[in-house]
Amino acid sequence: MKLQFIIWSSILLIGFNSCKTNNTSSEAFSDFAFKDTASITKVRISDTENNEITISRKNEDHQWRINDSEYLANTFNINLILETFYRTIIKQDVPKDGVEHILTMLSVRHKKVEIFTKDDTDPIKTWYVGSSTNDHLGTYMLLQNKKQKSSVPFITYKPGFYGTLDVRFFTNWKDWRSHLVFNYPNSKHIKSISTIFNQFPNESYSIQNNKNSVSLFDKDSKQINSFDSIQVKHYLTHFNNINYNRIEFKDSLYVDSIFNLTPHIEFKLTDIKSKNTYVQLWRIKNELSDTGWDKEYAYIKINDKFELLKVQFFNWDILFKPLSYFSK
Repeated sequence: MKLQFIIWSSILLIGFNSCKTNNTSSEAFSDFAFKDTASITKVRISDTENNEITISRKNEDHQWRINDSEYLANTFNINLILETFYRTIIKQDVPKDGVEHILTMLSVRHKKVEIFTKDDTDPIKTWYVGSSTNDHLGTYMLLQNKKQKSSVPFITYKPGFYGTLDVRFFTNWKDWRSHLVFNYPNSKHIKSISTIFNQFPNESYSIQNNKNSVSLFDKDSKQINSFDSIQVKHYLTHFNNINYNRIEFKDSLYVDSIFNLTPHIEFKLTDIKSKNTYVQLWRIKNELSDTGWDKEYAYIKINDKFELLKVQFFNWDILFKPLSYFSK
């Protein structure tokens, strides 16, 4: 078994160091840090278990998206890896008698992080990120500048961070996906909102936002002339940083059973770029609760996608303002 491992590791090492498109240089590249993070347009992360994800902002709104899809990437995670690119430096050289061992370990297990700028078809830098050192104060890494791979690995670290850097580079799209549902820091970017209470239809309404003024309509689209415009304008500001908590991976029968029910509340938002966001919300039954409903969580569905999402009330109940709330 030991002999088989040695043979297999040797094969991987040959492939790791002799890739047709990546020539191993005689130089030891140690300039891991990439300071111009504003120029980065794409990051591709892959691992030795055939997992891969690409995060890019090659789109008209320059927002980071996952695999060029409609899904935004989590801003916190993006900032975390950009900071890692900016601040990672060499902690120390790998001892000469340990270089071959570390190269072998990197060939068996590593995360490949490719950094692209502008319209480059090839990455400007590639990090091969391995495991941590025994004291967890450094990470074994090998650098590739464009198509030239370093002859030796190094021990790297980010000042102020304790632990291995490889945890910052993951390929699970669920962890990369942004949880934002509504994110309008400037309420002037909202064109209209409809809030529908299916159990109390008379409390439903819609708002038209006209930059400096707002109009309020009842469930039958009849305009209401007397209302508290300050409260209505304030309500529009609540559609900022509204998130879902997690994706619920239930079987399709369970998801169908929820989606076949009439939603308790619905939101229809149109922004000034004509982007529509339609959210249906269902309360979750809880027989142990004095109200019969879960007081902390609810389910939502976005834009009629067959995807059950769980949300927390503390983030959402600020949107549950009935029409009577705006009455003078």
